[in-house]
Amino acid sequence: MEELAIQWQPIVVASVMMILDIVTGFAGAAKNQTVESGKMREGLWHKAGFFGLIALAFIYEVAAVWMNFEADAVGLGVTIPELPAVSGACIFIVATEIVSVCENLCTLNPHIAALPVIKSLKPHDPAAPDLTVEVEEDHATGAEG
Repeated sequence: MEELAIQWQPIVVASVMMILDIVTGFAGAAKNQTVESGKMREGLWHKAGFFGLIALAFIYEVAAVWMNFEADAVGLGVTIPELPAVSGACIFIVATEIVSVCENLCTLNPHIAALPVIKSLKPHDPAAPDLTVEVEEDHATGAEG
């Protein structure tokens, strides 16, 4: 059976970025005297979702190798793409956490918010309403009667 070689470095980097987000977020809340356990729990659930995404990607990678081995053993001639799903999930997580850490650093040091790269980021407002755009169909374009 083919060896499944999981690269642990992306998981470690994603984990470190999540920890950095937690630490900088807590520091920003402490600075503003807005530490709330509910927000901290929500953030931890968010991180748990990221770890769930990594686990799902890992399961995909293992299943692809196993299923391809089994399909080859019976001569089906069909394969499942063996994609670097864990690395892909970790890249998404790291990108998300970079933006979050930058927001937290702006809270800690307002001068960071003036940096050109940071100014190009759209600030996240958790209190803002979720705006959903819907498209209405024009039912008047049918047959006239």
